Amino acid sequence: MYDYKSITIFTTVVEQGSMQAAANQLSLTPSAITQAIQKLETQLNIKLLNRTTRKLSLTEAGDIFYQHAAKIQQSAEDAMKSVEILRSQPIGQLTIACVTGLTDSLLTSAFKSVLDNHPEFRLNLLFEDTVIDLLEQRVDIALRAGSGVLSNNMIARHIYDFKWAIVAHRQYFQDKAIPTSLAELAKLDWIDFSNPNFNSLTFNNGNQKQVITPIYRISCNTLYASRRLTMQGLGISIQPIDDVQADIASGELIQLFSDWQLPPVPLYLVTLQRIQSEKVRIACELIMNYFAKLKQ
Repeated sequence: MYDYKSITIFTTVVEQGSMQAAANQLSLTPSAITQAIQKLETQLNIKLLNRTTRKLSLTEAGDIFYQHAAKIQQSAEDAMKSVEILRSQPIGQLTIACVTGLTDSLLTSAFKSVLDNHPEFRLNLLFEDTVIDLLEQRVDIALRAGSGVLSNNMIARHIYDFKWAIVAHRQYFQDKAIPTSLAELAKLDWIDFSNPNFNSLTFNNGNQKQVITPIYRISCNTLYASRRLTMQGLGISIQPIDDVQADIASGELIQLFSDWQLPPVPLYLVTLQRIQSEKVRIACELIMNYFAKLKQ
């Protein structure tokens, strides 16, 4: 393995025309410059520079080596500049893994200003309720909901708590009576979204607590899919109240037993690195501001 520092010193000597000038350029002593050149010649087992007290010139091998070394140095400088641009400007692709419950939310609109002002910024959204490997999928930011969704290598910030509503489309109750007890509620046609935390439901109303076990007649793999099935009048489901509030207000959805509360589910903003690129920093700030406004 060749010493890249020695290669850099060699190209600087050639470009500056002398050991002293290279030493001044690199803030090194002339002896350090000489030692680096000697080390490189020893590794290559060939002389690169002809050195006299008055003149410095390249050997044939030195000339060939310089042509390639200069390209390597330029590529390294270009790489450093590219990373610096990535660190300081919102460019390139940003991948965010979101829970599917946010599909209908206005969260993505928070990125409009970045998309409008930075044409080199690209947004890749992965709506998944299953826990995916952030490293393998090259995910920059994940929004994960629930307990047990974090691991030790993650940097997580608690940004919100989902509150839940039991809802059904008004068409569902065209030929059914609205339940008057939680026991009756449990016997209706429930729509599941493969969340084991909801196999049984613990409701609280002040000092009262009741646990029911819903009868799930329809199962799907995402919260968003369960919402769409609910809107088609196929059954009742558990939904984040923020996402269905407008449909409840319009009468499209009926909220059942609003006095009885389910435990909230925490939402975390997750990254894998503390030192972030500018696009990740901006995105984290936009996401946290969005959920901060929901709390108001």
